Amino acid sequence: MNFDLFKQPLVIAIFATILLSACEKTQQIEVAPELRPVRTLMVETVDVSKALEFTAVVDAVNRADLAFKISGNLTHFLVKQGDKVNTGDVIAKLDDTDLKIYVAEAQAHYDKATADLSRAKNLIKTNYISASEFDQIRTSAQSAKAQLASANNNLDYSTLRASFDGVIAKVYSKNYQEINAKEPIVRLHDLSQIQLIVNIPESIMIHLQKNAAQGVVSATFNSIKDYSFPLQFSEVATLADEHSKTYEVIFTMKALKGYVILPGMTASVKARVALPRHESQIYPNFYLPSHTVLKDSEGNYVFVVKEHNPGVGKIVREAVVIGNITAQGIEVFSGLDSGLQSGDHVVTAGMSKISAGSLVKFNQAIDLTTTFTKKNSRNIL
Repeated sequence: MNFDLFKQPLVIAIFATILLSACEKTQQIEVAPELRPVRTLMVETVDVSKALEFTAVVDAVNRADLAFKISGNLTHFLVKQGDKVNTGDVIAKLDDTDLKIYVAEAQAHYDKATADLSRAKNLIKTNYISASEFDQIRTSAQSAKAQLASANNNLDYSTLRASFDGVIAKVYSKNYQEINAKEPIVRLHDLSQIQLIVNIPESIMIHLQKNAAQGVVSATFNSIKDYSFPLQFSEVATLADEHSKTYEVIFTMKALKGYVILPGMTASVKARVALPRHESQIYPNFYLPSHTVLKDSEGNYVFVVKEHNPGVGKIVREAVVIGNITAQGIEVFSGLDSGLQSGDHVVTAGMSKISAGSLVKFNQAIDLTTTFTKKNSRNIL
């Protein structure tokens, strides 16, 4: 028997199996090429708020010039500038000698009139007096009552009292002067709450009013270093000043414990106004490191990594419109509304080794991303 006839096919089969196995391993290696890792940074939209500062004049929210309702001789002046008073405290008194006499006379007249009216009520029942006579007596009693009330009121008006808790801000008169009715005697300020008055251009005033409700308006005082105090929007004038064309805007704040803030003092009112995008076209949308912006025949662009699969990103070419190079980076303006968005990851290294459509290693869990804003731009550039 010739064994060579059986050996030849067997050898061929063994070699064929080895070759097929080698091909399969080669194909498996080619299917999984090594992905290139990329370094990125995450972009954030530029804050287009505008910092503003105005000089404000302090005033009391509640203030009043107190005056007597009647004329007279000022005999008792019980306060001086700077004194604190409570509601009802006596501020000053007029000479009330004559007023007390008027009260006594009015009281006597009233007593007689009421007695006459009491007798008249009995007499009219028996027809000893006519109805017209009774009406006269009753009218006299009513008049006497009104005169007594007026005399008592005038006596009360001879004493000037504080209408609310506050501080005597100014004294207009001196003791023993003749005072006319409604002539101011003192000015009273309620300093439990103060207001700050500023004059603001129309273009800013509208935004400032909206932002005040969000607590972004504050005040600082020269005498209180390193502290700022939140303000509440109160009111705004509806007519502009004829000369300056500005509007008076009033903010309020509570009094500061441990500090004396008085009307007439000045303060700096600071606000950060968020301008709508259509009113802030001079501001860029983003800042990027200048080396991340590339250019070809089609214009300026950046490479952005879009997540494709877990751990794998796809390179996308995004066209950009750029501005000047600043300390924050290169300005990036329009052309990004439908492309680059806040939170996207821009490639910062290895741009020459990739192209649009390339798959790259992209792992946000490791420190390959850096948020690029104005605050940390120095670390990036």
